[in-house]
Amino acid sequence: MIIKSIYIKNFRSYYRENRIDLSDGLTLIIGGNGDGKTTFFEALEWLMNTSIDGNKPVHISEKRKRELAVGESDETVVSISFEHEGDKELVKRFRFTKNEENSVTLSKCEFVGYTTDGAERLAENGASLLDKCFASEIRRYCMFKGESNLNIFDREETAVKKLVETFSDIRQFDEMESLAQTFESRTQNVVAKEMQNDKKTADKAKELNNNIRYTDDKINKIIDDIKDLEKNIRTYTDVINQIETIQETSEKWQEIKKRISSLEDKVTDLRFKAQVDYNTLLLDDYWILKPFSCILGEYCNKVSKLSIEKRRIERQEIQRRAEERAKQEVIDGIQQLANGVEPLPWNLPDRDTMLEMINDEVCKVCWRPAPKGSDAYNFMLRKLEDYMAHIRQQKIIKDEQEKQVEEPPLFKKSYIEELADRKVKFGDGEAESWIASLTPAIYETIQFVNTQKERLERVKNDLQDAITDREDLLIQSPGLSADVLDRSFNDYKGNYEAKERANVRLTELNNDLKQWKQKKEDCLSEYKKLEPTSSMTKHYVKIHDIFNAVLRSIEKAKENNIDSFITLLQDNANEYLQKLNVNDFHGIIKLRRKSNGGADILLESSNGTIISNPNGALKTTMYMSVLFAVSKITTLKREQDYPLIFDAPTSSFEDVKEEVFYNVIDKIEKQCIIATKDLLVNKGGGIRELNMDKINQLSCSVYRIRKADGFDERDLSTIQTIITKIK
Repeated sequence: MIIKSIYIKNFRSYYRENRIDLSDGLTLIIGGNGDGKTTFFEALEWLMNTSIDGNKPVHISEKRKRELAVGESDETVVSISFEHEGDKELVKRFRFTKNEENSVTLSKCEFVGYTTDGAERLAENGASLLDKCFASEIRRYCMFKGESNLNIFDREETAVKKLVETFSDIRQFDEMESLAQTFESRTQNVVAKEMQNDKKTADKAKELNNNIRYTDDKINKIIDDIKDLEKNIRTYTDVINQIETIQETSEKWQEIKKRISSLEDKVTDLRFKAQVDYNTLLLDDYWILKPFSCILGEYCNKVSKLSIEKRRIERQEIQRRAEERAKQEVIDGIQQLANGVEPLPWNLPDRDTMLEMINDEVCKVCWRPAPKGSDAYNFMLRKLEDYMAHIRQQKIIKDEQEKQVEEPPLFKKSYIEELADRKVKFGDGEAESWIASLTPAIYETIQFVNTQKERLERVKNDLQDAITDREDLLIQSPGLSADVLDRSFNDYKGNYEAKERANVRLTELNNDLKQWKQKKEDCLSEYKKLEPTSSMTKHYVKIHDIFNAVLRSIEKAKENNIDSFITLLQDNANEYLQKLNVNDFHGIIKLRRKSNGGADILLESSNGTIISNPNGALKTTMYMSVLFAVSKITTLKREQDYPLIFDAPTSSFEDVKEEVFYNVIDKIEKQCIIATKDLLVNKGGGIRELNMDKINQLSCSVYRIRKADGFDERDLSTIQTIITKIK
């Protein structure tokens, strides 16, 4: 069975009609978180599941449902066209009609298959066609969601048994074994009867027969207990599988919550580290001096000139004020009389009186004439001049006193002194060396901050991815709330523990069964040692020995057949393991049978050491190698192929591992469909683009899926997945 194309219509985020054409080898469906990878996988899962009721409202495109008018109808469809002894098609669909308040009425789900016979297209039951072309025992090894489900032997206890029954020749032995058991039992009964009738062996034969009957009762009881226990284990498994849908989602929810919390802590830490006050560093830490070391001398000269100029201005001001005070002292001095007699007050006589006396040419103090040009007249003129000078001086003194109260200091700030201090600090050779040393400190600080900002951007993108994962998980889990997912699942734990106890008990019962069978063999060996007198009894003993030998040979052949199949599976798995881990450590896959019929997939070193906890990428390639081996054996035994479909199987891979992995898968002659977010590169701002350098190295088909622009993060009906073929 080779899938040629997939058609999806109105299935959740796949609005209206969408089609993907597949290659015979690898096809990659690349999309980021929430872009529709898991929905694509679940659409195929829904199509290939014949045991579920198909028409569920959760499958309907919310975008398509929103735009329908009340009473209008459309359909949800998933179909595949494939090649299997001719062209065939499987179609699963149901119609939905919109009612009031966004509810819908659903029609019955149809599952139809079509076979092309020349020009004729014949319809048949879809489930029948699927089982005919892609048997259910093979489908279980076809589809895998995530890395955790890749271990097929862990998913199903009886996987090894079913694989052996499906792909080996063991069933050819079943009829022969049943027939041999019948003849062996009958001849044993005849021998027992004859031995008890023989006088020589009667007593011993009776004792042995009683022992054999007792051991048979024990064996049958143990076999019944094993059947009951296996039934209980299947019941526990069914319950666990039912709960695991929620349990797995809950574990994913808890993992995402822890991831979000861790990333939020990292964002807080990186934001703190990236917050640097460059203004403070420029000034307080003198970063600003770094580019000016070459002109430091000029700076010092200018500061010296400013300091000198300030001192000169201050000195001039002091001198001016001193001179003004000196003038006043001189005026006060000349006003003193030569004989030491104090003169009249400066305001007597006043200005008007002095003018009047000068104009009248008479000294009205002594009433003597003072004609113009006389000594008395000139004395009065000097007296008037002294009076006016004194008035002016008094005004200057008054103005000066007012200035001293109201005017600020000549230099209000001490900037020039601060500049001078810095000149002293930076004006020597050591300071120049210190300024030169700022360069690596500045570079390291800026580089550190830029690194933190880059890390912050990456972590913020990872945080947004985690938040999207959390939202997608709720969208993909209808009916489940955050509260439900946060609860502990005691039922799951109880059933799981009960199943584990049952498995332990099953191992004990199988060991007991072996012991009682050995006791029976010991009794039969004692029978062989008996020597009856009757020749007929001896003849019956020989016949029984022959049938017993035939039965043992058939049982041994069955065991050898199982061992041969497991060896074949193991050898093929190791071939793929080596390919998937080229130039890297990979160990050796060992398939170890368990007493309950199951098997463990183990990884060993070449020296025999069990690698109990391989890293995520190695564990994934180990399980995938077994799956590829099963597929190869299927092709060899059934002469038919089938696809392997994976949803995000490589989330634990690093970039280099991804590149090697896809190049290897690309070259394996096997149809693989992988939905993944690998091969995307972060462009910043939450935008991711395809890594075309790596994609161009692949020869496989590549599709890009993404959410259409303009969606509302809170409104599911705005989400639409767009499919673009890249190559």
